Amino acid sequence: MDIVWFKRDLRVIDHKPLSMAAAHGPVVPLYIIEPALWGEPDAARRHYDFLRESLEQLDLALDALGQPLIIRTGAAVDVLETLRQQTGFNRLWSHEETGTGWSYARDRKVKAWARTNNVTWHEVRQNGVLRGPHNRD
Repeated sequence: MDIVWFKRDLRVIDHKPLSMAAAHGPVVPLYIIEPALWGEPDAARRHYDFLRESLEQLDLALDALGQPLIIRTGAAVDVLETLRQQTGFNRLWSHEETGTGWSYARDRKVKAWARTNNVTWHEVRQNGVLRGPHNRD
């Protein structure tokens, strides 16, 4: 079983990590509500309201495919570790997020956790932005 971690791209159509994971077998679609993210200065109630509506639509679309969206709350590493212990998953799929310094730091923690726990994390690039290079040449 593979976990598909939905972050910012909350759709089923043309979601490359979802289709790539499904090619390997059963998929558990996951969204993590991260309280620390919502404490960031650029987060607002209207963003959360939009997120909630988007998650409802995503859940309906995934349910129609046979697997409803799993929503968990907490720090990403903690949520993923709990799911790993419960399910034994060893592949994680997501888009490579282009976000803030907060999301980059979070993803670095997830990467370290995945390496430590023998979880292969497939981060699929979604746009032309390359994450992390110090030289733009």
